[in-house]
Amino acid sequence: MTEKKLYLALQSVLCILLVILMAAAAASIYREGRARKAENPMEWIYTREAVGDKFKSIAPLFFGAIGFTAAGWILAVRDENADKPVKDAGLARDLTVSRVAVPDGQMKEEQRKQKRIFRAGWFCFLLCMVPVGIYLSNGGHFPDGNLEKMIASLALHIFPWIILGLGCLMVSAVLQEKSILRETEAARLRIKEENASGIKPEARADGDRKDLKAKSVLQLVVVAAAVVFLILGVCNGSAKAVYTKAANICTECVGLG
Repeated sequence: MTEKKLYLALQSVLCILLVILMAAAAASIYREGRARKAENPMEWIYTREAVGDKFKSIAPLFFGAIGFTAAGWILAVRDENADKPVKDAGLARDLTVSRVAVPDGQMKEEQRKQKRIFRAGWFCFLLCMVPVGIYLSNGGHFPDGNLEKMIASLALHIFPWIILGLGCLMVSAVLQEKSILRETEAARLRIKEENASGIKPEARADGDRKDLKAKSVLQLVVVAAAVVFLILGVCNGSAKAVYTKAANICTECVGLG
């Protein structure tokens, strides 16, 4: 790893850590402020003193991150690939495979692997969504319609499953990309063999049709999942709680009505 890449990696880690600590500090200020306000309704949730106390603990990291970023700006350290288009392994594979007249065994095997990995990733994702759907469908988990308690409950019982499901999709995507790269390399070797034998490829549109079909299926799955979650939200009383909060905002804060 070069010094430039090491600097960019450290800068990213610092920024992510700073965001996490600031979010935790904001949540802590809000929780403590709510406790004070419960005892005395005239109290403010966010005060200068509370913000100052929380900022003292993260001030070294905050100013360190700013100084680190400023040093990189002065030294003109930047990602040279930032302005370059992102390399699309799938597109490169399609362009290479389109020049192959007759795919060999390795190319077909990699294509079968990609399908299996794709299906396995989505199967694991949907499996992780099962406990999410079961929890949301039970209105007893949200008895009083309190949005804050609902969000805390969701964070405890649902977010881990969602993160795990998204992690399965990410692992599936990485494995698919590696398989695509192997297929692309096998296609290049096949092209050399066919050129040496005088074989020329014929125009094929099967790949485009398959991509469109896969995209349509994915869109239908996303829309169906959105509809299911909307129905579950209405069943467990979330819609009423959201409406109540929205009405209070309009009448109390904005002044409508």
